[in-house]
Amino acid sequence: GSSWVAAFLCFIILLTTAGKFLLILLIVTQRSLRNTSNYFLVSLFMSDLMVGLVVMPPAMLNQLYGRWVLRGDFCSLWYSFDVMCCSASILNLCVISLDRYLLIISPLKYKLRMTSCRALWLILATWTLAALASFLPIKMGWHELEFEVRSPNVTSRGDEDQCRLLVSLPYALVASCLTFFLPSAAISFTYCRILLAARKQAVQVASLASNVATVTTDETTPQVPCAPSQPAAGSESRRFANKHSKKALKASLTLGILLGMFCVAWLPFFVTNVTQAVCGCVPAGFFDVLTWLGYCNSTMNPIIYPLFMRDFKRAMGKYLPCCRRSGEPRPSAISLSMRNSNSVPPAATSLKNVL
Repeated sequence: GSSWVAAFLCFIILLTTAGKFLLILLIVTQRSLRNTSNYFLVSLFMSDLMVGLVVMPPAMLNQLYGRWVLRGDFCSLWYSFDVMCCSASILNLCVISLDRYLLIISPLKYKLRMTSCRALWLILATWTLAALASFLPIKMGWHELEFEVRSPNVTSRGDEDQCRLLVSLPYALVASCLTFFLPSAAISFTYCRILLAARKQAVQVASLASNVATVTTDETTPQVPCAPSQPAAGSESRRFANKHSKKALKASLTLGILLGMFCVAWLPFFVTNVTQAVCGCVPAGFFDVLTWLGYCNSTMNPIIYPLFMRDFKRAMGKYLPCCRRSGEPRPSAISLSMRNSNSVPPAATSLKNVL
């Protein structure tokens, strides 16, 4: 049975590291992806890449052998990186939701508010908070109940050494609030506001389409007494409104998937972590399963976020034929005719066709 577990864990590690590395390389090489918003995605992918390179392999060895097979001094260092990388991944998700919120509510002022310098400062603050919640308390021994430095943090079970982070209740509460519960509340708030803004914009666009159709009908009525364009214009406006309502529904489904994956991956771990600090009654195997479930959130981040971003689809379509069909929009008949004739559209083009 351990061979199948090893194969599954190796697959998760390879998928995590390869996906992050390819996405970071894609942002660096593609000029269209080098913008301020994607700075936060690079920071997220770097934290997830460190989870796959530094945190997951020792955790896999610990899971397969049932004991700590590396040097004892490396145990506390590994757990410090574990807490820092996972905390940085969650905090980066919070910053990304804040960035999307600012982009939705004020797209015209976004470039003035979110400059490259401010984005770098936010990323630096994210990693600093993650480091302060991991390296400093573990190095100083604040995570222990007696506030003593125990080096290495290896507990003995019979003849086998186990590398497990045994935390006190104050550290579990403070660290969980700073690195999960408060960022989760911020992510939920910003994504709900984004969803409401998307629905509001869809209603505004639909009303604009109906007004344009009404104006077009009023302009064509004196010229043609019994013109059948009125029901056609009405059906066109309804089709336009349905299109944008579907876009709002797709945005709501996307946000639901993102929030659902985030909560499913990390909420059981942090609740169990606080429970373990209170009573110490959580089985070690069950806690390891919840830990790997949280690691899988780092595996899914590079799959979910670019999957719903059109710029990433277009960039990946240049290298992957499977992404070209969905990532690159097909040119319309108007664009093809303009390209073939090398001419501009006439001034009499109706506003409905422009929309």
